[in-house]
Amino acid sequence: MQHITRAIVCVLALLITACSNTIISNTWVAPNLQDKDLQGVLVVAVTHEEKARIDFENRYTKTLKAHGVRAVASHTLIGGVVDKSQKDQIIAAAQQAQLDTLLVSHYAGTDEQPVFHRGRSYYTVVPDYGRYHHDRRFGSYYGRLIEVGSTPDVWTTNKYVFIVSDLYQANDESHLWQATSETISPDDKQELISASIKAFVKQMEEQGLVQ
Repeated sequence: MQHITRAIVCVLALLITACSNTIISNTWVAPNLQDKDLQGVLVVAVTHEEKARIDFENRYTKTLKAHGVRAVASHTLIGGVVDKSQKDQIIAAAQQAQLDTLLVSHYAGTDEQPVFHRGRSYYTVVPDYGRYHHDRRFGSYYGRLIEVGSTPDVWTTNKYVFIVSDLYQANDESHLWQATSETISPDDKQELISASIKAFVKQMEEQGLVQ
């Protein structure tokens, strides 16, 4: 009985705790991107928190470098926080560093959706020897099903966090690529950053942008 009760508790805990994963929910690539000879990328994270910007840019840059891309984190050229109003400064920094493209990422929003998990009952079979318990001969045995526990119906909430990453050509600002990551109920900001970057770079691989 103790093992069954423990199993019920574990199942309930799993139901209440939302799973965390990341997918690319939307992507686009310029048809003529493969025809361009572009070298180097300036990685830019648009955020109001400098620490978050540095962390995101460093991780994205490191991941791209692992795929043979010449990538530079923009915070090494422009300090503080940045936004799109600093477009000219960002482009100038990229060109000064001889980087042909800008990879600009930003938080796009959060959506919350309720999720219903129906409860269930747990049973076991116990022996039942009929009227006379001392009579244990063949034919006198019956198995009886009894409920040993249950989990209640549970409502939880899935939180969907969206990050958009855009690739631009520095000299004419043309849009070359875009992807939107969708992360379900991330445990913390670090997990969100790592999972999103991993999903973005995997999408780039599938579309032939990186090796």
